[in-house]
Amino acid sequence: LITYRCQPADRPAFREYLGRDEIPMLDQLKRDGTLKRYKVLFNPIITETFDAMIVLDFSTYAATDSWLAIERKTPGGLTPAGLKLAKPLQTYLADLQWEGGNDQRGSGNPVFYVIPYSYNSLDQYKAYIDAYLIPQVRGWMKEGVLNRYSLYLNRYPTGDPWDSLFIYEYRDRESFGKREETIAKVRDGLKNDPVWKHWSDIKATIRSESENTIMEEVMPRPATPRPESKESH
Repeated sequence: LITYRCQPADRPAFREYLGRDEIPMLDQLKRDGTLKRYKVLFNPIITETFDAMIVLDFSTYAATDSWLAIERKTPGGLTPAGLKLAKPLQTYLADLQWEGGNDQRGSGNPVFYVIPYSYNSLDQYKAYIDAYLIPQVRGWMKEGVLNRYSLYLNRYPTGDPWDSLFIYEYRDRESFGKREETIAKVRDGLKNDPVWKHWSDIKATIRSESENTIMEEVMPRPATPRPESKESH
């Protein structure tokens, strides 16, 4: 997972660059078998976190060597033109520990909600995710507001800035607006489960949450046509 930061004045151009130049490069890597899949996300507003994030999924850990070769020539996967607009902020190697989703799509563009966490004990944290969080997430999908979820564990956890990263894909803006009421509804349905209730009562001792980021997916942009040359007569 690679995050990027750019100056406010460069945000429109950098978003354009990601759709026009970065996505075709990633598509080629996918066709070559280097990448299993990818996601290019952009922060629609200026916050203290980051302006953009690229999530690169590889089929094996050894396959990341191919990306390291790319990094030697294009840091953060950015060409010289891209590096004039933004700089790679952080790169994280992480394992996709939990994921799930459905094929439902909203009428608008999906909204991605990125939440970083730090935890005290990995074994306890995994048990907490399985018993407390996953039942809720499945409830959110059943309610029709959530398309997918991807929960990553940092391969080199230090708690700075995160040990685990959650990426939730909401169906559309309207669904994301129902986030709080959906959480309350699903939790109300789980509160009589003693196992879920136990983890709910002690969750503050298990993990701490950092600043969230709301993001949008960057879509491919057509290449800018070259001006036609004029023949002299």
